[in-house]
Formats: sequence, C-alpha cells, structure tokens
Amino acid sequence: MASAKRMAVEDLVDMTAMVDIVFFVLIFFMVTSMEGVYSSIQMPSPDPQKVATSGKRSVTDFQSDKEYVIVRIDKDNVLWLNDTEVASQQELLVRLREIRQGNSSLNKMLVLGNSEAKHGKVVEVLDAGSDVGMDSVQLAIDDES
Repeated sequence: MASAKRMAVEDLVDMTAMVDIVFFVLIFFMVTSMEGVYSSIQMPSPDPQKVATSGKRSVTDFQSDKEYVIVRIDKDNVLWLNDTEVASQQELLVRLREIRQGNSSLNKMLVLGNSEAKHGKVVEVLDAGSDVGMDSVQLAIDDES
C-alpha cells in the first residue's frame, strides 16, 4: 500500500516552470512585433486638386529649382547630396543641417532613388530629411543616372 501512494506522488508534474517560459515567449513576441509599427513614417496622400493644377514636373525641373535639396541614391546605394557623394548616414544628417542653417527657407527635399536601391537606404534618407525639419519631401524613381 505504501508503494501505491508513492507512485501517485511521482506521477505529478510541476507545470509552473513551463507556464513561466510560455509567458516569457509571449511577451518577447509582443514587444518585438510592435517595433515595425514604431519605425514607419506617415506619408500624406497627394491632393488631387493640387496635382491637377500644378501639372507634372520632370527631374530636370526639380534640379533647376533652387528651392529643393536633391538627394540621389544610385543603384549601389551610394548617397549623393547636390551632386556630391555622401559617405554615411551621419554625414548626410550633418550636411543637411548645415544647408538648413545656412538658408532656413530651403525646406524642400527631393529624393531620387534608383529602382535597384535598397528600401532601407531610402527610409534612412527620408528619416534624415524629417530629422532636419524638411517640410516638403518628395520621392521619385530615376533610373537614368
């Protein structure tokens, strides 16, 4: 009879550790899934009335317009700010801040990306423009250069 009681006690499994692990995994996935929500930029939709009245502009129109800072991203993900190569994201931020401080009315930026450029590089440039206070940021694809 003593052996029957001992068998019943040994058959019990303590699930406390397993429940703790499940909660840790659940919390981990909840926290990491929210990172994608915080890393997005709100892009306004185009106003159909403004588009109809302003007409289409070509890349050369923007390049001749002195109100725009032009950032190019070539197919090798190299950044060019006003036709001068930029070595890093930090240098882009510094040079954009210098441009904004030198001329506070210069608050428009055109990002010309090659279709083979990486999406992450385009987002870095858009973030840099937002960080320095560019009010108008336009994005275009230019595979010719």
